[in-house]
Amino acid sequence: MKIRAAAFAFILVCFALFAPVIPQDARTRANVSGEAGAFPEYDPFCFDDTDALCVSASTAVLMEAESGRVIYSKSPHKRLPMASTTKIMTSLLACEILPPDRVVTVTKDTTDIEGSSVYLTEGETLTVRELVYCAMLRSGNDAAQTLAKACGGSVENFVSLMNLRARALGLENTRFANPSGLPAEGHYTTAYDLAAIACAALKNEEFAKIAGTLRITVCGGKRTLINRNKLISLYDGMTGVKTGYTPEAGHCLVTSATRNGVTLVAVTLNDSDQWTNHRKMLDYGFETLERICVSGAGTLKAELDAVGGDREKAAAQNAEDVYFVLPKGAEITFIHEKPRMIYAPVERGDILCRVRVYADGCYVGDIPLRAEYGIGYAKTNLFERLINRK
Repeated sequence: MKIRAAAFAFILVCFALFAPVIPQDARTRANVSGEAGAFPEYDPFCFDDTDALCVSASTAVLMEAESGRVIYSKSPHKRLPMASTTKIMTSLLACEILPPDRVVTVTKDTTDIEGSSVYLTEGETLTVRELVYCAMLRSGNDAAQTLAKACGGSVENFVSLMNLRARALGLENTRFANPSGLPAEGHYTTAYDLAAIACAALKNEEFAKIAGTLRITVCGGKRTLINRNKLISLYDGMTGVKTGYTPEAGHCLVTSATRNGVTLVAVTLNDSDQWTNHRKMLDYGFETLERICVSGAGTLKAELDAVGGDREKAAAQNAEDVYFVLPKGAEITFIHEKPRMIYAPVERGDILCRVRVYADGCYVGDIPLRAEYGIGYAKTNLFERLINRK
């Protein structure tokens, strides 16, 4: 187990140092608001009028899960404690590091934890999947502690993994001090960072299934768990994610919902009316956005000069239908970006160039154009070909 956790930590370090998930143009340029840390540049799709939606939370974010684009925000980079929404990261790491059917034996040091509990007992055995259910649905601090020790060998090691995972996601305003969310110095996040963590977690199938479960019986029928996120059964398309509360953090909530191919993640921290506010934000997102096919397969084409090949030209096109989640009625424009020439050899399907996609003048992504056919080396060298042309 220690070897597996160490290997996972090494991978996280590599991600943190060399391959942050959040693209550079979506990350920080300058801090002009006075809030801690850095934040993305202005996004014309972001509805940033904090009075318009009247969200009462200290900080809030509505994020489109596929692109990570912020649709609505209120003080999105303000650092605050996040209570048990911490367990999103705890459960994600458990799903990534351990097999879900791995049996874990509860030890005494993980049972006597203050706050919310599922009342695990020393020597009791549960699967990793059952412990994640206990942590996510019932918010068991003892379950989170048990998962941390099983994954990291110790709670301290696991907390280091949590912080490495946040760094690998490119998040600069999140620090974990424990796996449960109990108040602690240096334990904080932002609405933006927490939304990004939730988006990453929902890509894990095991996590997503658990987070969206309304009710389940585990531990051989000994424990019936009911999801504390009451919107699971009350909001159309709700798929998760996690509630949280401590007197210090106030009411914290992360929700996700999917309709017509659009998945949204909403976050509020220190919110006196979280259920109303999450309905309001999600409704706004679904009213504003749609998933559309911006280009059918083969409709975007490019021709490039081929150097040193058995063909003088290379042809490229988009191989598949391309979908983006965009504001309804947005005007789509394309700009081809291609090199002056390409060099042999070329395999069929190689990416030769890209098309930049804009919606209402805002860059939203790239479409790769792939070679329609292969190009081999020329049978004669370049000098001979020039001579032969004279």
